[in-house]
Amino acid sequence: MSENQLSSIRKTEFIRSIIADILLTLITCGIYNLWVQYRQMEAVNFMLKSEKYAFIPWLLLTFITCGIYHIYHEYRMTQDICRVMGEPQSNEPLVNLVLSVFALSIVADALQQALINRYFGDNEL
Repeated sequence: MSENQLSSIRKTEFIRSIIADILLTLITCGIYNLWVQYRQMEAVNFMLKSEKYAFIPWLLLTFITCGIYHIYHEYRMTQDICRVMGEPQSNEPLVNLVLSVFALSIVADALQQALINRYFGDNEL
């Protein structure tokens, strides 16, 4: 396979069904959201062309700080997504910060995934 074909295959693996992610997260009482976080970190690292986000440190820091680090993580990751998409002045990071503070991280993740899907050329849910 050529590098362009591999890159194209790699890009499509980051496009996810937001509705399926929400439903599976609710059905598994939030456990599936760990997988969603991992996949989003992989996608954002691909978008940034660097390994800025890592799952294990995020998981450990989230547990150690009783979820406070996750609030910061949601803000920072949304900020990076918006910057890569050419929208550095977007209010999305602030919206995700507020949603995370009010324990609505599942909605923040859905908004992040919508941005990731749009970046990779899919505007559907």
